[in-house]
Amino acid sequence: MTGAMGMHVVATRGRRGRARYAPLIAAVAIATLATSGCSGDNPEDVASPSPTASALPGPSSSPVETVSPEPSESPSETAAPEPSPDPLSGLPVGVACEDLLTAQDVYDYNPNVGTDPGYRPRVGSGPEKTRELSGVACGWLNQTSGQTYSIGVARFDASELERVRAMVSQEGGNALGGGLDGTYRVESGVGVIELFVGSYWVSAESSAFLGVEDAQPLLDAIERNLS
Repeated sequence: MTGAMGMHVVATRGRRGRARYAPLIAAVAIATLATSGCSGDNPEDVASPSPTASALPGPSSSPVETVSPEPSESPSETAAPEPSPDPLSGLPVGVACEDLLTAQDVYDYNPNVGTDPGYRPRVGSGPEKTRELSGVACGWLNQTSGQTYSIGVARFDASELERVRAMVSQEGGNALGGGLDGTYRVESGVGVIELFVGSYWVSAESSAFLGVEDAQPLLDAIERNLS
């Protein structure tokens, strides 16, 4: 065939050839696309889904420490009360009231003063304490003014005498002076004298003792009689 009819036959055969291979070409193309979607030169080019922030929690960077209360250094203890000191103990004094101050001593002090027949030492006074400590307490009365004199004496060993001195020191007062070992103070208008002679403690009180000088003759006589 030649001419236009020849060209028509060739064109028809060309179209039929392309039509025959079209399904095959399409299949190859699809297979190529599918293969390129599964693998590639760089696997990182394929985007992968990122895990969400609400994924299961992973382990913390460091374990959480549970703070437990520290044990106390020592169990609470109730302090034991300090033992009370032994009570004072005196020695037999071996002195009677007429030995502490003789009748002449009292007369020389004041002729109006004599023994008080209703004498009782004031509660809580030094003379009362001397009597409780194996001593004696004696009373005199000014029969003109009605003033009373209460004087007590007790005797102690060296250690107990120091305790008596400490007790007297806590009461306060001024030094007697005049070579006498003791103190003078006033309690509720009453002059109180604490005198130490050797191992003896003498406690004297009277409203007549407005000062140490008012009791000086009696104190000198007591110190002489106990020495």
